[in-house]
Amino acid sequence: MNKTISAFILIGLLLLSGCQQTTEEQPERAEESEETNPEQENNQNQDTPEKPEEQLVQEKADKVISLIKAKNAEELTNYVHQEKGVLFSPYAHIEKDAITIKKDELVNSFQSKDKQTWGTRDGSGEPIELTPLEYFNEFIYDANYAEADEVVLNPTEPRGNTIKNIQDFFPDAHVVEYYVKGTEENENMDWKALNLVFEKDSTGEWKLVAVVHDQWTI
Repeated sequence: MNKTISAFILIGLLLLSGCQQTTEEQPERAEESEETNPEQENNQNQDTPEKPEEQLVQEKADKVISLIKAKNAEELTNYVHQEKGVLFSPYAHIEKDAITIKKDELVNSFQSKDKQTWGTRDGSGEPIELTPLEYFNEFIYDANYAEADEVVLNPTEPRGNTIKNIQDFFPDAHVVEYYVKGTEENENMDWKALNLVFEKDSTGEWKLVAVVHDQWTI
């Protein structure tokens, strides 16, 4: 009888010891879990770094080019500078009397059938008298700039013999140039380029302030 009681007591002590060990291990695991979760949350809540200014301008320029190709003037106005509007120049050298169209006038302007003087033609010196749509076809989207051969941010070298003076008019601007090379039969002299000029507005957003066309000039 005494041996039987002793055996039960021994078994009871072993079971009690196992329960205590299991109970002691559980808080450690819980603590490990609590230590890991906050670190994971911190990694998830880290702020996404802001994009560089040049990248923001490039992305906006690509969007503007696609809207110009689609002739979507209504959506294009969302990218136009509220205070300055957008200046249009047929050549890389901007004249003082270059036409500027205000943001709220842009959509209706390109529906107008009235001719305007957009500058003087290279070589002849004759006035460029065109409707806005005619000007668009000859001096804005006159090549497939959406699939340009080269896209250059803030170009420093002129393509031809025309002196670029964009920085004189817009000293704080970023310029994105879309270049389409010429053809061999014309010895590459029929190349085209379109410069989209962006400046910050009063809210700090980069907005379109000029569309400057470029081509070979005499």
